Amino acid sequence: MRIGEFAQLGQVSVRMLRHYESMDLLTPDSVDPFSGHRSYTVAQLPRLNRIMALNALGISLRKIAELIDADLSTTELTGMLNLRRHQLRAEQSAAAAKLAEVEFRLALIEGTAMNHPDCIIKELPAERVLGQTVVLGEPPFDTSEIGPLFGTVADRLAEAGIRHAAGIGIYSDAGHGTEVTCGYRTEAAQDLADLQVTELGACTAATLIHEGSMSRIGASWQHLSKWCISQGYSLTGPCREVYLDTDDDTADNSDQAGWIVELQQPIIA
Repeated sequence: MRIGEFAQLGQVSVRMLRHYESMDLLTPDSVDPFSGHRSYTVAQLPRLNRIMALNALGISLRKIAELIDADLSTTELTGMLNLRRHQLRAEQSAAAAKLAEVEFRLALIEGTAMNHPDCIIKELPAERVLGQTVVLGEPPFDTSEIGPLFGTVADRLAEAGIRHAAGIGIYSDAGHGTEVTCGYRTEAAQDLADLQVTELGACTAATLIHEGSMSRIGASWQHLSKWCISQGYSLTGPCREVYLDTDDDTADNSDQAGWIVELQQPIIA
């Protein structure tokens, strides 16, 4: 096949194939002596894939030539790629944590100049929550586990035929981190072995409606806490997030622009 066809097959550019040829990494199967047109065969595709895989590992092209000529086994190459995958995922997680920290602090700083909704004192009734619990580290939290956990709980309740109301996140200081229970309000008396039952007693709470991205909810929480303290209240008990509306116009709700969450902070005078 012509060089353009082989480039398309191998998902690389013609320029890259010419570069590999110049380094004797991948030479054409044949070159027309008159036109100079280069031809490749399907049998050369495995070598190209190995070159691209090693290049993805950050190995220099000169070193790749040595490894290719040493006839690196498929098992060895797979092991190297898996190791690199783990490294990249760790780097991705670290970058996500740093981004969350920036978003969190930016929201807090901008919050000093933002208009927040009024804080409202409410009497919250006793309620029953079925859910699962995860322990997070220090804030700003890596919340990547929370969304899937709500999904798992919702699926389990659906399987059991248990009707439930809005989702609720319950945050408690566990000493070794923040314990978060992800669950749903329900009046059902039925217990499920794989779900935790949390009985929330009736209490007085300061509440605030947060609208929009959860990456900025820290500013709303800080505003609510400051308001409580300024009014002479003491913060007590686990605080709660009630997810009133978590649907928006995006396919995966990734920007959370339409989210509406009620923050509930139990207080005592």
